[in-house]
Amino acid sequence: MSSNRFLLLLSLLLLLGVCGTTADDDDDDDNETAAQLPHVRHKRGLFWDFFQKMIVTKNLVVDQYTDTRNTLNDIYNMVNEQFSDPAPAKPTNQPRSTTEKVTSSDEEVSSDETTTTTEAYSISRYELGRILGRNFRGLQRLAQTEFREALNATHYNLQGYKDEANQQFANSLAVEKKNKLKALKG
Repeated sequence: MSSNRFLLLLSLLLLLGVCGTTADDDDDDDNETAAQLPHVRHKRGLFWDFFQKMIVTKNLVVDQYTDTRNTLNDIYNMVNEQFSDPAPAKPTNQPRSTTEKVTSSDEEVSSDETTTTTEAYSISRYELGRILGRNFRGLQRLAQTEFREALNATHYNLQGYKDEANQQFANSLAVEKKNKLKALKG
């Protein structure tokens, strides 16, 4: 175990270049390579930067579009695989069961052993549409009922607010009259 650690540490040191060179050797190598490399000037400018950014943006948009399209196609295919045949079928509450004969080559054919397997329940498009339609109609009725109740409550609430406002206005007029009378007397 410790020899594995030692080998791992040694290989890591060799990869980092710590073993076998000194700091002075590294500085000399860096100076020589920097002097030998030609100076490369990068293209700069308003148009170059603008078009470069446009190309990068276009590539991002295209990649995003492609990923979204592929994901939606996968979802569409996955949903299509979950439906049974597209023909209208009677709704069932339990999965369909199939019965098959199990025969082995060692036994004679006359032995009749049967096993029952159940298929995973899958809904047809017709059933799904019928269920969604019924749910949608129920939600419409519920929304209409809630809207009527809200309108009715609004009528009574407005009437109550008007009554309170009239009462407050009347109270403030009575206070003003009393203040004016006191001012005249006093």
